[in-house]
Amino acid sequence: MNAFLKSFFAEMMKQHKNYFHSKTIYISLFIWPLLNFITTYYSFMSFDLTKSKISYITSQNMIVYLLLGYMCMSCFRTLVQSAWNFSFERMSGTLELIYLSPTNRAAVLLGNAVSSMFESVIVMLIFSVSMLFMNREVISMKLFPFLAVFFITMALAVIWGMFLNSIFLFSRDTGFLFTILEEPMEIFSGVKVPTSLFPFWAKVISVVFPLTYAIDAVRKVVLLGSSFYEIRWFLVISVAIIVILLVTILMILKIVERHVRLTGNINLF
Repeated sequence: MNAFLKSFFAEMMKQHKNYFHSKTIYISLFIWPLLNFITTYYSFMSFDLTKSKISYITSQNMIVYLLLGYMCMSCFRTLVQSAWNFSFERMSGTLELIYLSPTNRAAVLLGNAVSSMFESVIVMLIFSVSMLFMNREVISMKLFPFLAVFFITMALAVIWGMFLNSIFLFSRDTGFLFTILEEPMEIFSGVKVPTSLFPFWAKVISVVFPLTYAIDAVRKVVLLGSSFYEIRWFLVISVAIIVILLVTILMILKIVERHVRLTGNINLF
C-alpha cells in the first residue's frame, strides 16, 4: 500500500474514532435532517400545487421532490460541518504534527471528506431509499443516467469537502465561513424552492454552489426520467467544477507549505 492510501485510510480511521465513537451519534444525524424535512413537507402541502410553474412538481410526488433535495443537501452539509470541526485540529496542534510528518496533505483532506460524508449520511440514506420505494409509482428514472448522476454527485460532494478543508484548516477564524456556507447553501441551492423561481440576484448566488447543479440533475433523472443527452450540461459543468476545485486545493496546499517553511506559522488567512 503506497503512502497516499496509507494516509487516506489513517485519516478516515481517525475521524471515525473522533466523531463517530458512539452509536447514539447516528441517531442525532438522522433526527435533525428528518425534522427539517417533515417541517418543509407540511409547509409545502399548505399551498395549491396545481398552480406551480414547475411541471414535475405535483402533490403526488412532492415528498420525493423534497426528499431528493434533502438527501443531496445532507451530503454537502456534513462536509461543511466536518471542515469546521477539522479546523480545531489546527488549534490542538494536530495539524502541525501532520506537517512535520511525510504524510500526503491531499490524502488527509480526502480521507476526512470521504469519512465524514459516508458515515454522516448513512442513516438518512437508508430512510430515503425506503421512502423512495414506498413512493415508487411517481418515479420514472432510467438506471444508467441515475447511476452517472449519483456517482458524480458523490464526487462533487467529496471535492467540495476537500476544498472546504483546505480553507478552514489555514484560517485564524473560520466561524464566519461556516455561517456563510451552511444556511445559504440550503437556501440558494434549491433544496426547498426550485432555483428557476428565484429572482435574478438569487440565481447569481445559486451558481456558486455545486449542490445547485447536483439537486437539479438528480430531480430530473428521478422524476422526469431524463437521458444522458438531457443532463449533458450537468455532466460538463460537474467535470469543470471538479477540475477547478482540485487545482485550487493543490495550489492552496503548496502556498501554505511555502508559507509554513518561511514563517513557521501555519495561519495563512
